[in-house]
Amino acid sequence: MAGSNAEHMLNQLQKGVLSTLLETDHYESLIKELTCTKCNKYMKPPVHLCVDGHSICGPCFEKSYQCHVCQKEFSLIRPMQLESLANKILFPCTNGGCPKHATLSVLERHMPSCQYRIINCFMARVYGECKWEGRAGDWMDHCFVDHKQRVTELPFITVKDRWDAKRMEPVLNYFLMRCYEKVFNVYQIYDKRGGRMMWTVLVNDDNAEKFYYEVDIFLPNVPAKRIVYRRPCKCEKDADFLEHTQNVYIPVENVFSMLDEDESTNFTIRIGEVENLPLLETPTESESIILLHQEENTHEEKEENETLE
Repeated sequence: MAGSNAEHMLNQLQKGVLSTLLETDHYESLIKELTCTKCNKYMKPPVHLCVDGHSICGPCFEKSYQCHVCQKEFSLIRPMQLESLANKILFPCTNGGCPKHATLSVLERHMPSCQYRIINCFMARVYGECKWEGRAGDWMDHCFVDHKQRVTELPFITVKDRWDAKRMEPVLNYFLMRCYEKVFNVYQIYDKRGGRMMWTVLVNDDNAEKFYYEVDIFLPNVPAKRIVYRRPCKCEKDADFLEHTQNVYIPVENVFSMLDEDESTNFTIRIGEVENLPLLETPTESESIILLHQEENTHEEKEENETLE
C-alpha cells in the first residue's frame, strides 16, 4: 500500500514538473523554431533549409522554388539536429483550450478526435436545419437540447418516418444513442442505384463487435408482418463501413411492403451487448423431416424385397 502511494506521488510530481516545463518561455521558443513560418504548422521530418538557414516544412518545400523569407535558393543540407528534436519534443494541440501535449505522430492521431476541435452540427448535413458550431465535446449536449427527437439515452429508439420519393440525399436518417457508456451513431441510407435500404451503427470503440444492433421494421397493429435483422456494430474508424458486409441491407420492395396507411416506415433500433445474447445450439432435424426419411427408407426396402422375390 505504501509503495503504491509512493508511486502515485512520484507520477503526480513528474506530471507537475512536465506541466511547469511546458509552460516556460524557453519551451515555447523551441515550439516556435519547429513551426513552419510559411504555413504556420508544426514541422516534421523532412525539414528543409535555404542557403541562409531559414527552415521550411516538407509540404511547403514541395510547392516552392525559393525561400519565402529571403527569396534565395534552397540548400541540399538537411538540419539533422532540428529533425531529431522534432521527433522528440512534445507539441501542444492547436485546438484552443486543449491541454494535450504529444509527439507529432501521437498528435496526428489525436487531432481527428480532439474534443476541443471546432465542428458543425452533423444533423445539419442530414436534415439541413441546424446552424450550430462549437467544440466537438459540446456537440452531444447541443443535440440533447435542440434535437431531442433524434437522440436518446436508452438502448433503443423507435421511429416513424414518412417516405418522400422526391428526396435526393442518400442519408435518410441519423440518430445518436448514448448507452453502455458509449455513443452509437445510427445511419439509415437509401441506395437508390442498388435498390436497397441500408442501416448501420458505428461506435467509437476499437472492440465495436462486442455490441450488436437490431433493425426491427413493423406495421402497427399488424403483428404478422415484421422484418428483424441483427448485426454487429462497427468502429467509427472503419473507413469502408458503407461497403461492409455486416450492414443491414433490405431490398426496397420489402421495405415498401411495410409502409403504413400514412406511407411511413415504422422501425425500432436496439443496441445490446453480445455477451448477454444466448448461445444457439445447432438445430436438430425436425420431426417431419425424420418421418419423411423413415418413409423413404421403408419404400426403398419394400422395392428391394420385391426385386429379390
